[in-house]
Amino acid sequence: MSGTPRIRTRSPVAGLERARLSFVQVLGQSVSAVAPSAVMVTLPALVIPDAGRATIAVFVAAAILMTAVGYCIGQFATRMVAVSGLYSYIVKGLGPVPGFGGGWSLLVGYAAAAMASTLGAASYLAALLGRVGLPAGTPLIAVLAAIVGLLALLLMVRGVTLSARIMLAIEVFAIVAASAALVVAFVQSVREGATPTAGGAKSGSAVGFAVLLAITSFVGFESAGTVAREARNPFVAVPRAIRWTPIALGVLYVFAAALQLPEPVRQGVDSLPIVLTLPDPSGAGSSALSIVMELGITASWFACVLGSTTALSRTLFAMGREGVVPSVFGRTHHRFHTPHVALTAAMPVVVAVPVLYLFVSGSSREVLIGLLAVSAHGYVLAYVLLCVATPAFLRRIGELTRLPLIIGVLTATAMVALVGWAAFSRTYVAGAATAVYVLLMLVGAAVFAIRARRSPGIGERMGVYDEAVAEDLLGRYRPWEVRR
Repeated sequence: MSGTPRIRTRSPVAGLERARLSFVQVLGQSVSAVAPSAVMVTLPALVIPDAGRATIAVFVAAAILMTAVGYCIGQFATRMVAVSGLYSYIVKGLGPVPGFGGGWSLLVGYAAAAMASTLGAASYLAALLGRVGLPAGTPLIAVLAAIVGLLALLLMVRGVTLSARIMLAIEVFAIVAASAALVVAFVQSVREGATPTAGGAKSGSAVGFAVLLAITSFVGFESAGTVAREARNPFVAVPRAIRWTPIALGVLYVFAAALQLPEPVRQGVDSLPIVLTLPDPSGAGSSALSIVMELGITASWFACVLGSTTALSRTLFAMGREGVVPSVFGRTHHRFHTPHVALTAAMPVVVAVPVLYLFVSGSSREVLIGLLAVSAHGYVLAYVLLCVATPAFLRRIGELTRLPLIIGVLTATAMVALVGWAAFSRTYVAGAATAVYVLLMLVGAAVFAIRARRSPGIGERMGVYDEAVAEDLLGRYRPWEVRR
């Protein structure tokens, strides 16, 4: 019968494993892609020079914005199991062209975040090795970045369950270590007479750039959506992880920012290795705690490499299945059921770009801020499109209510205004990052134009998600079973 919907015999995203991750492991994907412990000792120190006493307000504002974005994402995550997360959501809400723009922007965001994390892990690892006498410098960081990339690649190809367990364990250890180190540093600085506050903000526009920078400390929380197919009970686990992650992160960052307001706590952050150092007077105890903290931050950056690259590979995988990028990216490993081609193609780029950037600039700090700024551009555009897509999608399926309409419109407007505000900061990093991001988006537009010309029906295939197949409805159907 021509009017009868057909049941697929194979899901569009078949090849990835199903129902392997618990809620805690899904939450681990969201948290690890953010690297909260690394952010706790890095981002506040980068924001405070611009925002001054307004730093805590800056992080609160960023947390509220990200919580609103999480609400919008939840509207999709409770209705579809998409392995590419926001990319498929935007396609379903706004159509193929804006959807590709959002998806490509996310690729830029995930890739730049993974690059920054690789550099962060290598820099902290170099600092640790420096304690045993190994000469620090750019060549050592480059070698360590290659080792970090190779190890991450092996773990991710081996399987999502293994990498999720490792990410979660790492983050718990790293958050505890970073929190303990910050508390000790704060107490010691106050005992020495430091004022537990900072000066005023540089300017209003500088605060705008600071808010944009603070948003980078949350980006990646939405990546739980990229492991939806691998999650058990994805319609509950994924929205719950995305809803609560920005709230928990906001609490952690406000806590970390408050402890870093005294100047002595931030000493060392402006140095080349980007390593937060503890005050000396506590002697051996301080050194031991510094080592524990550096181990934790190194591990956290490494977990962020895993989380960001996992999300990057799933988005490439979905695009490969749709034909938006070469179909080879849509292949999965026959044994481990992971998108090994996408992972293998992405990781060399993730390692090479920050290493080359470091050799040119000679400053780990400049490379880290530059990559995070590019990453922020990628995420912010995707978040804006997602917020606009939310009421459009709900209206199309006849389920639009007042609350998602208001939150979607207000959040999108606030984020666009924020980008405009930050553009007036006139800092070199902000301008250069914007130029790089625009160039990368033009490359994406060219890729899409070429693929659309070669395959005119490509728009109808975009936005793939995990669908029920005949085996789900018939082969495994046991009407006499009682399921709880």
